[in-house]
Amino acid sequence: MEEKKGIGVFPGIVTGKAAVFRHTVLGNVEHTLTDDPVSELESFQSAHKNVLEEIRGIKATTKEERDMISVYESMLTDPDVLALVKDNIIDRHYNASWAVEAATEKYTSALAALGNSYFAERINDIRDAESLLLSAIEGISTAVMVSEPSVIVADYLTPSELMQMDKSNVLAILLDTGGPTSHIAILCHSDEIPAILGLGDISSKTKDGDTIALDSKEGIAIINPDEKTIRRFRARKGIAKRIEKELLKDAVLPSVTLDGRYIHLMCNIEGVDGIESAIKAGAEGVGLFRTEFMVLGNLNSSEEENAEAYEKVAASIGEIGPVTFRTYDLGGDKMADDMAEGEANPVLGWRAVRFCMERKDIFRAQLISILRASAISPSVRLMFPMISGSEELMDVLAFLEEVKAECRERGIAFDENMKIGTMIETPSAAITADVLAGLVDFMSIGTNDLIQYTIAVDRGNEKIAYLYKPLHPAVLRLLKYVSDVAKRAGISLSICGEMAGDPEYTPLLIGLGFEELSMTAHSVLDVRKHVRALSYDSCRELADRILSLSDATKVEESLTEFNKAHNLQ
Repeated sequence: MEEKKGIGVFPGIVTGKAAVFRHTVLGNVEHTLTDDPVSELESFQSAHKNVLEEIRGIKATTKEERDMISVYESMLTDPDVLALVKDNIIDRHYNASWAVEAATEKYTSALAALGNSYFAERINDIRDAESLLLSAIEGISTAVMVSEPSVIVADYLTPSELMQMDKSNVLAILLDTGGPTSHIAILCHSDEIPAILGLGDISSKTKDGDTIALDSKEGIAIINPDEKTIRRFRARKGIAKRIEKELLKDAVLPSVTLDGRYIHLMCNIEGVDGIESAIKAGAEGVGLFRTEFMVLGNLNSSEEENAEAYEKVAASIGEIGPVTFRTYDLGGDKMADDMAEGEANPVLGWRAVRFCMERKDIFRAQLISILRASAISPSVRLMFPMISGSEELMDVLAFLEEVKAECRERGIAFDENMKIGTMIETPSAAITADVLAGLVDFMSIGTNDLIQYTIAVDRGNEKIAYLYKPLHPAVLRLLKYVSDVAKRAGISLSICGEMAGDPEYTPLLIGLGFEELSMTAHSVLDVRKHVRALSYDSCRELADRILSLSDATKVEESLTEFNKAHNLQ
């Protein structure tokens, strides 16, 4: 029996037999010159055609999978890459594999030199596409076949391999590598597959047929556990199922504190696929619809395509509560293919409204699509991301008025009273929230970005991940200030960052004055349970005490003590 600790992705308790996969090493590609470049080019083109057909033949079941397929397609059809491979073969007489490797190396080296976390993931995508091509050229199958229910144990998995699996036989996934923001993590979460990443050497420690017991919420996997351990895990699974069943029953109950304070719980979704889960969890609307995830593979999607999707969401959830469409938050770690600019620091660069206000053709089409959706339901709201201050917000609002005038001229119906809001995710926006509040109907705090900008920590950089502290006193003081500003201005305020969906933070956020929280559907169930077990007065006392503390460690200790005292662990 051996225990391994890693990074849990989607929570689940599983016991099952291992199916182990290790990749054939495709490194050290044979660098040989060919005296028949035409034949070698045909070999590449045949492999390329097969890979592209394979990718296009994948039956995507989630929005995340469709986005990933789109990314692969764009890479495999990039004319610059294809031209370079052809030149390597015809002009330099490289063999097909060498030609692909050399072309890939040129592009990944250029991206690596930019030193950004987004581009690190982009490099992984390119390497994945390269692996598919090299395997096809060499005649090596990349399919991961799972014929019976199994715990997949591997050195790593590419998104394409995961998407092609028979997921009905995948009990869980354990990988040597990977992190919480990797594409595999995103896909496992969207497919609701319990997974633990970053386990180091579990693929070499495990054999086919070994028994595995795992708790992905805790990030613990045990190889060949004894009977006592297996019974313990099965008991924990039974308890977890009963708890989830009870939580689902609570989905019809109001999220109100013991002393009558109502806390509105809404969902963050990326596409129409998230509607059903949000409704099932008892969400009271969509606090954040991330529109950019619909266009990562095709920034030039039409007004008609966008409007159809937005209208479907508005029609499905609009009667339950608000539907908040955030305009394209592209750039930073969400780059569409058509906007790659090679910036040295895209997180602080040409992104969100900065990009949209320069590409007004794209922005105009999106705004019209959202305005059209507002005619379907009066619950539709529009929100702008990454606003840095009042001047930028006024420029964006002025452009919106131009688009509204155009809609009137074209006879396009929309809600003239549609509520307009702004994200608060930069320190400058938080500090001037009193000014911004006078220009909008509501505000929403994106804690993910606000935290990293406030304490100058790239949340995607593993080397300094230990410094990313949601409970940093500076962050908490900004949250309190914005909360007080919104109350004085008489406008609604929500939190839609990851803090909102972490039950550990629920009492503190309530105490800071937040009455609207938006999160993933899976988180709604847990957060509702916490809300109903708390009193507003005790939460306010907690927040007052915590705001007086001088460092994040003391804050965390105080919050942990409070949660234990209220049986919220």
